[in-house]
Amino acid sequence: MPKGRRTVSAEDRALFWQALQSGTTLREAARMGGIAYNTALKWRARADQTSAEIEAAKVLGAKAAILDGGGSSKVARDRALSPDMPPVIPTSRLSARAQRGLEDFDYFRTVYLGRVPSPWQVDAAYKIVEWLEHPEKQFLVLNCPPGVGKSTLFHDVAVWCIVRNRAIRVMIGSISQTLAKMYSRRIRDTLERTVPMHPDPEMVARGLAINAEACLSLDYGRFKPQNQGALWRAEEFIVEQQGNMGLDNKEPTVSAYGIESEFIGHRAELCLFDDVAGPENSKESVARDKLIERWDSMAEARVDPGGLLAVIGQRLGPGDLYAHCLSKISYEEVEEYDGNDVLDISENVEPIKHSKYHHMVYKAYYEELDDGPKSRRQDAAPWPNGPLLEPFRLSWKDLSYIRHNSPSKFEVVYQQQDMADGHYLIERTWATGGMGNDGVLYPGCIDQHRRPGYLPPGLAQPLISIATVDPSPTMFWAVQWWVYQPETNLRYLIDVERCKLTAEELLGYDTGTGSYWGLMEDWQTRSDDMGCKITHWVVEVNAAQRFLLAHDFVRRWQAKRGVNVIAHHTGRNKLDENLGIEALLPPLWRTGQVRLPTMRDNWKTLAFIDEMATWTRGKKNGTDLVMAHWFAELHMPQLRPTHAPPRMWRPSWLAS
Repeated sequence: MPKGRRTVSAEDRALFWQALQSGTTLREAARMGGIAYNTALKWRARADQTSAEIEAAKVLGAKAAILDGGGSSKVARDRALSPDMPPVIPTSRLSARAQRGLEDFDYFRTVYLGRVPSPWQVDAAYKIVEWLEHPEKQFLVLNCPPGVGKSTLFHDVAVWCIVRNRAIRVMIGSISQTLAKMYSRRIRDTLERTVPMHPDPEMVARGLAINAEACLSLDYGRFKPQNQGALWRAEEFIVEQQGNMGLDNKEPTVSAYGIESEFIGHRAELCLFDDVAGPENSKESVARDKLIERWDSMAEARVDPGGLLAVIGQRLGPGDLYAHCLSKISYEEVEEYDGNDVLDISENVEPIKHSKYHHMVYKAYYEELDDGPKSRRQDAAPWPNGPLLEPFRLSWKDLSYIRHNSPSKFEVVYQQQDMADGHYLIERTWATGGMGNDGVLYPGCIDQHRRPGYLPPGLAQPLISIATVDPSPTMFWAVQWWVYQPETNLRYLIDVERCKLTAEELLGYDTGTGSYWGLMEDWQTRSDDMGCKITHWVVEVNAAQRFLLAHDFVRRWQAKRGVNVIAHHTGRNKLDENLGIEALLPPLWRTGQVRLPTMRDNWKTLAFIDEMATWTRGKKNGTDLVMAHWFAELHMPQLRPTHAPPRMWRPSWLAS
């Protein structure tokens, strides 16, 4: 051994490469392995050279396969002999395999991307391309269950469209710039690949992928430009164009955009948005408002005339982005007047309107196609020849578990229903009366001839008269007055107030005059005058609302008026399966045991019904009237009704 040198042990070598692969710098890895920095440089250079030789061998192997193929065209053999990827190949000179790939999406994904057949993805791809080729601007919502390859679908569609038309501009959108960049990078890596794609062997073994037969750059010509200064970044890149078309003034073929970004710099013919809606921005919140504002003002404005904007994802609830898009309508343009007909301009002609967004729905399970246990096996035929959309990726075992344990989630997230049956608190038909969607004739809850603030005529004792208060330190308060008749089990809503209040505006006390004022005092006086005295006030006192009962004058007012104030505490009892909102309220509305004042010119009843019909567990704002109603039903069984004073018997001679 030459003097001054030492033999590096296998342990030191392993320590060096382990440190280098973990992300440390070359100098730090050399120090940890106990070797000189120059030695580390040589080892690194030798490793890079070896990797390049291995990659070149793979390319040569692919080219050799083309050269050895008896059916290969002369163009393919000439390309294989070229040291670099071939330039863009005109459509007329493409091989038979490449020609078929332009027209057959399923064949294209199998040969070039290593995908297993998926009927629903093929069906969706053809419809997307059909709308993309429409002369007018198109919008699309595509809803499908999670775990069936929706992101893969958009990747494959984008790649296919670029191969078919290199001049197209594609925008890839997501909830964040990082996620959109990841999708864009995946498309770029697919286009610049020089050897056929070989997925993870485990994926192949499980039947989720297959080995690709060819690569796009060899069959269609290179996509990565040879110009050193050409745009080829992960977040945006330009593909090689056919002929002598320059790239200097060409907008990016693919650009990535996060919906939360402040600016979108480009327009595109094909805008694909994935993973935009999530649990946090699908409920009533600032995040949801911001998402919808950004979508309306920025995302929809990025699609060029004659282009397509498509958003894909699973339904999450009634307030998600997809529901917002599907609620939009557009009007057909009126044809130009040609002078042949004379129209009566006095006629009020209703313009023709239709949904702005096309809606494509793919459910996880199609019950009408279920022929028994054999049709639900993992090796069974997928939709449309079987009941399961993806029998292997989304098996019946997983779906049946979700269907049994979380039926609401199954209907919304996996079946793409606008809202699962029973997920809303009530149906509007229960309140207004009439035939429901289930074929049941409901009596309704409206007293058509009773105005708010009035008792029903002929209401007999005994009665329970109760008022409820759902306060808020910053938002709207809800105050309701209910009268319950135990004999008929009917509860009548007498009056409602929904406005912003302060504690003094609810009940105030003038120390100078010793008089009380505020809404509670006004309603108490009114109930006394109407002969149906409010005997109990139920007031929520959570957190900031505790100040309502902290004053001595409130207790003095109780004694003066002869009423009780019940402090209500909202916690887990709100969603209790026996005493919660969903347990107590819907049965009363379904059977007409809740009686409301007329809806004619009465915002109070309209607002109450609207809150009841749109209430969900995740709803944050606009629930105060529902909460006040629940307070009354929760505490009413504990209250004793007031009876009319007994009639004393008197002799007839005394009465005369």
